[in-house]
Amino acid sequence: MAISRVHTWVALEVLTASDLNNEFNNILNNAVSLVSPLTANLDFNNFKAVNFRFEVQSSTQSAAQQGRAYYQSTEQTLHIDSGSTILRVPTLKTPNAGRLIGTVNPTGVSGATTYDEIIVGSGLTLTGQTLTSSGSSSSGGNPIQSAVFN
Repeated sequence: MAISRVHTWVALEVLTASDLNNEFNNILNNAVSLVSPLTANLDFNNFKAVNFRFEVQSSTQSAAQQGRAYYQSTEQTLHIDSGSTILRVPTLKTPNAGRLIGTVNPTGVSGATTYDEIIVGSGLTLTGQTLTSSGSSSSGGNPIQSAVFN
């Protein structure tokens, strides 16, 4: 919503205190309408914009708005819209020292990739670019698919 005139003035009309107060109150009471929604680019001139939050969505949105970013609360990841696809930013909660990070898509659903902690140690062999496992993880499963970060 944009701010509009409260009173349209004509030649020789008398300005009353009430009219003047109404015009100022219109601006003071609707200040956010001066900048929202934006109708042009906003130049911060190298100053910071602070205390912004990402919008929160509980499901993945359709790709259509290039540059849009939002927090997908079900996956607990940041999504960025390329205009043709939704890109997921990897997020991890404090990985343990000495561990590698890998990806796994246990459901097979496109885009449902999760980021896992790979336990390096007994039963894990890295040959060239191939990581093989013959042991088990501390959680009892295959070490390449253990310790899923939420």
